[in-house]
Amino acid sequence: MSSKPDNQPSEPAMEGYGSLEKGLAGDYQLSISNLLSESWEKTHGAKWTIHLAMGIYFGIYILLILAVAMAALVLPESGVLEIIIELTMLAITMPLWAGIYMIGVRRAVSAPIRAGQTLDYFSKTLPLFGLYLLMLILILVGFLLLIIPGIYLSVAYMLAIPLMVDRNLGIWEALETSRKAINKRWFTIFGLTLVIMLINLVAMIPLGLGLIWTIPMSTIAFGVLYRNIFGCSQQTISGNL
Repeated sequence: MSSKPDNQPSEPAMEGYGSLEKGLAGDYQLSISNLLSESWEKTHGAKWTIHLAMGIYFGIYILLILAVAMAALVLPESGVLEIIIELTMLAITMPLWAGIYMIGVRRAVSAPIRAGQTLDYFSKTLPLFGLYLLMLILILVGFLLLIIPGIYLSVAYMLAIPLMVDRNLGIWEALETSRKAINKRWFTIFGLTLVIMLINLVAMIPLGLGLIWTIPMSTIAFGVLYRNIFGCSQQTISGNL
């Protein structure tokens, strides 16, 4: 196991990684076994940082739920109000989720990581909120159209969030860039997703103890996937957001 602390990684090296141009052209290599093997190696020295980042996410989420529960005691029941509350919670949690995703990306390129990076993307709250809503609508419509289109889009839009925060892409541009690049290796990436889900399901069997290792590995795995396809901006590596 590596003794190197999280804030002292090796110097990031982008040579051999992907780029926007390569991703869109399908010019990237993807092996499920190699990706998972690298992700496992990169959990060493990073898993507790990732767990703390998850703790920040769920801590804020629980506080939001408590605030909503308290508000429900004093506010009159209203379907419109419930929708507003749900959308507000979504708007707050989306930047947190983007932060966790980008911790995985930063680890994939050996950039420094810290749990507080979960909070780095609130400046993109509105774009992320719009991205998620549009993505959700398109996926739901896809499921209504004989299910298969919904499954396709669920996988194809997987990298839209990191594309928005890492490459500063707009909502539709992020969605389409993710879809077009993933479309080149859709079945392999779908298989990777299934394998990661299975690994985490198995890890839950012994009282969930295996999740201590598999959750960080999964987070990093999607970061490695993004790096292999699109690389990573110097802005993200340096932390100058």
